[in-house]
Amino acid sequence: MEKQLSATLRQYEVFVAIAETLHFGQAAAALAVAQPALTQQLKHLETAFGGELLFDRNRRRVMLTDFGRALLPEARALLQQARRVEAVAEAARTGQRGRIELAYVGSASYAGILGRLLREFRAGAADVDLILRELDMDLQISEIVAGRLDAGFVRLPLSGVPDTLLTRTVHSEDILLAVPPDHRLAEAPSVTMASLREESFIFSHLGPDMGFAACAYQLCADAGFAPRVAHRAPQFTAIVNFVSAGLGVAFVPASAARMKDAGVTFLPIKDATVNSRIGLAYLQDPTNPVLRRLLDAVEPEG
Repeated sequence: MEKQLSATLRQYEVFVAIAETLHFGQAAAALAVAQPALTQQLKHLETAFGGELLFDRNRRRVMLTDFGRALLPEARALLQQARRVEAVAEAARTGQRGRIELAYVGSASYAGILGRLLREFRAGAADVDLILRELDMDLQISEIVAGRLDAGFVRLPLSGVPDTLLTRTVHSEDILLAVPPDHRLAEAPSVTMASLREESFIFSHLGPDMGFAACAYQLCADAGFAPRVAHRAPQFTAIVNFVSAGLGVAFVPASAARMKDAGVTFLPIKDATVNSRIGLAYLQDPTNPVLRRLLDAVEPEG
């Protein structure tokens, strides 16, 4: 078992301050302590070293002894390392250093919000180990609740989740209609919901109260009809590809129109009653300082 330390950092600070000034009064002023207290700390340090004197002092001068001269470089290095430890501790406490594991739905990446938020977050946290995983929403939720993920970017709303799972809206966007290029509405400048009653739709695999699917179902319900769902897919890239193949039409977030060479036409919906929202999902009272810093950096929208 290693021998316990018998001297304190404060005592080493006193030693170095006196060594650098060779003046007890100046050293006391530099450390903002009374000179008797400074002298007492030095005596404690010399006692810890078996009574060896660190300074040769009289009324006219203060000089390092050979023993003190031998210890001074190590004392300085010790204090420098202690300051580094405190700096690391402060960075970890404020979330500027550490680790965070985030998940995201694919559509959050091409919406642009994911890149912007992470870029802004990383600007002040270069020492954070950032782990990113693309996961479907249902998997994200189970991983966050289980504590294996710190947070996730999801499409809102969420339903049937624990009360301890919170969300914060970070982005909202319009909902468009994707149609094949030969569709009867492909040349129209926009569409109304009433014109879509008889269409066959391609929907997300999620239920009617979850994520973007909830928004799509709400659009149809507000227009007074239930959608006829011909196909389902877990990702908007697949949904758009199905539309391109002529398997139906689909509601998509406006950011989906950024897909290059999608082979479909994206149309505004004149009477859309809802928007699609992207949110950050996380557990209440997070213990990870990096996540707390991310939450402080993310301003809720709306």
